Amino acid sequence: ERGGTLMGWDAHERSVVVVHRLANAMLAEIVMVTSSAQGSFAPTVLAVHDKVEYCKPMAAVLASGALLLRLNALLLDNDNNHLRDASRLEILPPETQTIHGLWILDDLSPEGRLEPVHVMPAHDHGTYDVCSGSYGCLGTTEGFRLDSRRTRVVVTARKHTADSGSISYTDELFCLDFANEELCPRKIVTTTCDAEKGCKIPVAVSESELVYHFRSPTENGDLYLASLSASSSSEKPTTINTRLTETMPLSLKDKLIIPKEEIINNDNAPFRGKDSSGPLAIHSLLFTPRDGEDGNRPLQPILWLHGGPMCQYSFDFNPLLSWLASCGYLVLAPNFSGSTGNGLDFMSRVLGEGCGLADLSDCLACAKWLRNYKEKEPRLDLSRGIAVAGHSWGGYLAFMCMLESDTNGESVFSCGVAAAGITDWFVQQRHTEVRYYDYALMGGWVYEKEVQARARAVSPISKATNLRAPLLVLH
Repeated sequence: ERGGTLMGWDAHERSVVVVHRLANAMLAEIVMVTSSAQGSFAPTVLAVHDKVEYCKPMAAVLASGALLLRLNALLLDNDNNHLRDASRLEILPPETQTIHGLWILDDLSPEGRLEPVHVMPAHDHGTYDVCSGSYGCLGTTEGFRLDSRRTRVVVTARKHTADSGSISYTDELFCLDFANEELCPRKIVTTTCDAEKGCKIPVAVSESELVYHFRSPTENGDLYLASLSASSSSEKPTTINTRLTETMPLSLKDKLIIPKEEIINNDNAPFRGKDSSGPLAIHSLLFTPRDGEDGNRPLQPILWLHGGPMCQYSFDFNPLLSWLASCGYLVLAPNFSGSTGNGLDFMSRVLGEGCGLADLSDCLACAKWLRNYKEKEPRLDLSRGIAVAGHSWGGYLAFMCMLESDTNGESVFSCGVAAAGITDWFVQQRHTEVRYYDYALMGGWVYEKEVQARARAVSPISKATNLRAPLLVLH
């Protein structure tokens, strides 16, 4: 009756909890379906999940009967009263906040309130992700995992760059034991060097062991076994990790490059709130040839833009970027505004007025950063300028970048590659197969009066006469 799709479910005794994605597919709802002894079913909507593209909502029934939820919860007040009816979304009070995290709901009545689960106690709830992310296939089903007793949970967590000052899009794994009255999350897989940084996703949990999936810039995804032995400190894991599978060809692994993680500050970022101060931090991966490869051969700079835009370049398996670096390019891959992994507000910067503007501003800040990077990397060759390239949303941004000029009237980028990029928002919304996505990005339909001017301004076709440098278009 409500349209949409089924995203997931969990069952325990007579209760089934369902994750239902609504016809407006940026929203989902958590529905509890309870069966009676007579076989009748009573569905009850318990919570609404906002901005599904940031992460998939999850729900599980704990042994106690309480629900463990991964939600972008819409909190109506400071008492954690939350939205249960998606039809009320348009009339929410201005103080409504969307907070991402793990939550417990143990009172399933209409008066029940969400209680935050503090996975990373040193950081405020909502300032870290409880999901993994990637640009492309994750290699396994992402999400938290319960043991057979439904008391122990292993979850992926990652601090936001902007909130913590961290320079990392890499995961940590934490174990929570809901059988204990005092819930003390324990970090169970330690990261001591760049080779151990990457995407870690729990696969199966028992009373004493965890199987998890690990990917990194030099690993395309394998299974590991970790011990869940007790520890008195959440900061000192007592794990013994054993590799279970070997799928990475060693000849390929030897050729791959571990990138540097860089923070690029955008001093001119638009659409900042009144409470924002200082530059906007843009997390980026920088791929350069390894020391000793081709000596002092000049490096040509490329700004490489991911698709989505609600995706991310995490510290993950990115063989294309490694290959480009091995060919003599210095490749900068930023997580510009609209990317996931750095908080809901950061992703939302490209929804509505910021579409094609907030993300473009970050790309221009990256170009400025590359010009100044010559001081740190003497091999960087700027004599032929800076290239820009991308696919899908990255292709759209490549079009937009190529139409930008500097104060001298010269193209900011000396050449570009735009693959499968949007050139005309009016054509895009008319023929798109993801109407909800394009509606959210543009903040409405292009035939609406208040949207038309904005859509035209950020359609590359409207400014095609500004093109000043070679551009390769792929479709």
